[in-house]
Amino acid sequence: MIQFRKIILLLLFITGSCSLLAQNETETVVQNLQTANFNSLLSYWDKQVEVNMPDLAGQRQYDATEANELLKSFFNKKSILGFEKSAARQVGTTVYLTGKLISNTVKFNITMLLQQNKNGLLLLVFV
Repeated sequence: MIQFRKIILLLLFITGSCSLLAQNETETVVQNLQTANFNSLLSYWDKQVEVNMPDLAGQRQYDATEANELLKSFFNKKSILGFEKSAARQVGTTVYLTGKLISNTVKFNITMLLQQNKNGLLLLVFV
């Protein structure tokens, strides 16, 4: 019975550690969006990312570099001043991050889906 408790405690510790890592990486993504640090954000994009933006017709797949450049271009065209996080939720290895990109005149809602893997969080969907 004592061995069983130790195993359960160990599993809870490991699960908690993974959640903390995902939270820290989520905050790093948030900071990169707030400061428009696209060079640091590039490492979080998956190889193929689904992107849907107001200026684009429909949702499309982009590689990491294209998705990052597309976001950078959107920031420049719309004069985005920052990012305001609304919520971040983790379900298993998936993190849902929502917020608003803020300009002088309007706020754009965004939703991101990130997946935890052995290398960290990867951004899979950006809407």
